[in-house]
Amino acid sequence: MKEFFRRIQYRLNRRRWDEDLATDMEFHRDMLARAGHNNFGSVLRLSEQAREAWGWTWIDRLGQDLRYGFRTIGRSPGFTLLAMFVLAIGIGVNVSAFDLFNMMALKPLPVRDPTTLVRLERRSPNAYTSEMAYPSFVFYRDHARTLTAAMAVLGVPPMQINDDVERTSASFVTANYFSQLGTVAAYGRMLDPAIDESRTAPPVVVISYGLWQRRFAADPAIIGRIIRLNKKPVAVAGVAPYEIATLGGQHPDIWLPIAQQPYFVDGSHVLTDFNDSSVRMWGRLGPGVTAKAAEHELRLLTNELRRQHPTAVWDNEFIQSSPGGHLQVMQPEMYQVAMMVGILVLLILAVACGNLGALLLGRAVQREREIGIRLAIGANAARIFRQLCTESLLLAGFGALAGLTLSYVVLRITLNQTDAPKWLTALPDWRVVLFTAGLTFGSVIFFGLTPALQIARQRQHKTIARQILVTAQLAASCVLLIVSALLVRATHRALYTNPGFGYEQLISIDSQLAQHGYNAATAKAYLEHFQARLLAMPNVRSVSLVMLPPLGHAVSREGREINGHSVMLYPNWVTPGFFQTMQIPVLLGRTFYPGEKNAVIVSQSFARRQWGGQSPLGNLIGDGKTKDTVVGVVGDAHVNALSDDDAMEQYWAATNDQMPGLVVMVRIAGTSESFPMAAKSISEGLDPKLFPEIRRIKTLYRENVLIIERIAGIVTLIGLIAVALAGIGVIGIVSFTVLQKTKEIAIRVAVGAGRGEVLATILGQFIWPVLVGLTMGTAFAIATSQILRRALYGVSNLDPIGYAGAIAALLTILSIAALLPARRALRINIARALHYE
Repeated sequence: MKEFFRRIQYRLNRRRWDEDLATDMEFHRDMLARAGHNNFGSVLRLSEQAREAWGWTWIDRLGQDLRYGFRTIGRSPGFTLLAMFVLAIGIGVNVSAFDLFNMMALKPLPVRDPTTLVRLERRSPNAYTSEMAYPSFVFYRDHARTLTAAMAVLGVPPMQINDDVERTSASFVTANYFSQLGTVAAYGRMLDPAIDESRTAPPVVVISYGLWQRRFAADPAIIGRIIRLNKKPVAVAGVAPYEIATLGGQHPDIWLPIAQQPYFVDGSHVLTDFNDSSVRMWGRLGPGVTAKAAEHELRLLTNELRRQHPTAVWDNEFIQSSPGGHLQVMQPEMYQVAMMVGILVLLILAVACGNLGALLLGRAVQREREIGIRLAIGANAARIFRQLCTESLLLAGFGALAGLTLSYVVLRITLNQTDAPKWLTALPDWRVVLFTAGLTFGSVIFFGLTPALQIARQRQHKTIARQILVTAQLAASCVLLIVSALLVRATHRALYTNPGFGYEQLISIDSQLAQHGYNAATAKAYLEHFQARLLAMPNVRSVSLVMLPPLGHAVSREGREINGHSVMLYPNWVTPGFFQTMQIPVLLGRTFYPGEKNAVIVSQSFARRQWGGQSPLGNLIGDGKTKDTVVGVVGDAHVNALSDDDAMEQYWAATNDQMPGLVVMVRIAGTSESFPMAAKSISEGLDPKLFPEIRRIKTLYRENVLIIERIAGIVTLIGLIAVALAGIGVIGIVSFTVLQKTKEIAIRVAVGAGRGEVLATILGQFIWPVLVGLTMGTAFAIATSQILRRALYGVSNLDPIGYAGAIAALLTILSIAALLPARRALRINIARALHYE
């Protein structure tokens, strides 16, 4: 410790110590001279040895390296700006991607104790859902000792405020929702468990800050005012803060106490029906309690719930927890997509680093005289290597600052242009800064280490390192360009290929009968009258019923082993006219008879996977004691989800017990602008308390395709950036080759070599790197496309047009990039080149 403080004292009093050292040196030299010894030695060397004994001379050397590095990169502003640009793109793209992932999955919500929040979802070996029945939630809330609190959210269709034509998004939440998050109202109060938990409490609503500004002109007197939601009077209790953070990434404009849901939805049994899974659950872990401990207790409670209510719990069901204090709850498939995007953006950095490494090797030829002089006056290879690494670190540092700035600008524009939560900010936090620092040092190792070793050893004229860099650049660029081509092709296919059903003139009408207390008999009577009234309209061509409407919010799927392969099946329950309404062709057999049981209709893909080329009609499928007979085969249709690329769909006949949960499907002719109001009038005529949700399937289809379009646009932009960077790198490498082979080219031209021979001499050394890079890139693109295929509709891992187009485009760009500097070799002044040499 004394030695440490002594060194600190030396750094703070450097001048005095140097003066004392000089005095001591002079004294000892005089003493030796008086004794007749004149060989004192080099004062400079002895002083350096003394400073090394004091320690921390590496700081002096680092300062020297930094000062010299600043001067070196300052003397080449063109190269420095190009290097900063290349690194800013490579690092900036990666930082932007990581910052987005950080916002969604890593950055905690600005709520109270976000680390103790967990999202709780139902799971079984063959099924899962993010929702559960409200009575099940109450059972877990009341009996779980590992949870100090539990919150539930019930999503509902948009609600009508007063007489507004446009409806407003709404959510029912438990009264402790805001108090558990630590949310304080901007005006008035938030929901209070002591007041709003009771069903008999006066109905209140909390409105968002944005709705308060848009709909009520930011009137402070809104507190206590009576408004009408779906024709029901309710008092405004408060206005939520502007930068409110909510659970699950949902940002409605209205929050209502879940205990008062029956008041707004007449006849609703949601709060008492164990078979109505419609609420999402969050919990807060107790002090010192782990998520695994909570899962273990909830598994025991699930077994008890199964004993009390057998129909409310699946076989082998358990409750799975995941971190709940983040903007997005990441599912396993979402992590796969995030990993794929991470790999793609890292490939951009690999292209940028390979590009810059090649440029550094080319620049080394211009610094041969400088390096040679430094070696001649005593600098060793390690000293030169350290200096070159310092220069690379400076370049990477400047590039990282530029990339961080670029990322901030891009994310700020993105947040301003999207409906992002107001509390999100583009300013980087410590995770982003640490990630950027890691990328910076990783980039230095990638692009700076090999050139520094080559130059320090005076091997910059060797071609192996350059060929490796070219191979890496082309492989990464090839992957990005092929993936971009596949996504563009998928977008084109999604936009211009029928998904298997006629979605253009299709409309769904969800009357929410189950939530309004309809039983099987009353729901059947209502739906029969409703369908009859709809069919009487002049522009209606067909009407039918379905449990899970096309591309809706609710999706059911289950995993199954078919002939040794794991597949995902999408079940649905329909009435006999469903396939006519959807325009799904019946290929074999028939549709359902009215009231038919133990019958199933399968898609063409399912039949081909299960029975090969044999007819599936009459075969039995199913698990357990009950098996269903295949009565028909229909065309492949992506009814449940566009991402179901194999269209593995199964259809059963809807039963009377399912009537309260069925949705009406209507096929119309002509325009649909006036249809929603007419259908709403028919519904109100049959039951005034109903507020049916009417949705155009064309709009839902477009929303699904829009996701693919955005991803395709982002990846295509990444691919174009990679190709542009690769083109810059090829120009730099070929330019270096021309400069290095100036004498050889001049001699060849002098003895009569033709243009083709000269170009072959220059470009011949890049043939193998190009072939190897394209092969490696294609192989990696095939592996990457497997993940894309599982995540996005229409992506094919073996698309000849996509692969051929991407490779052809890459070769074309590289050829142009290579020929531009290569043409200079044909204009070399032979006499001047040979005279210079």
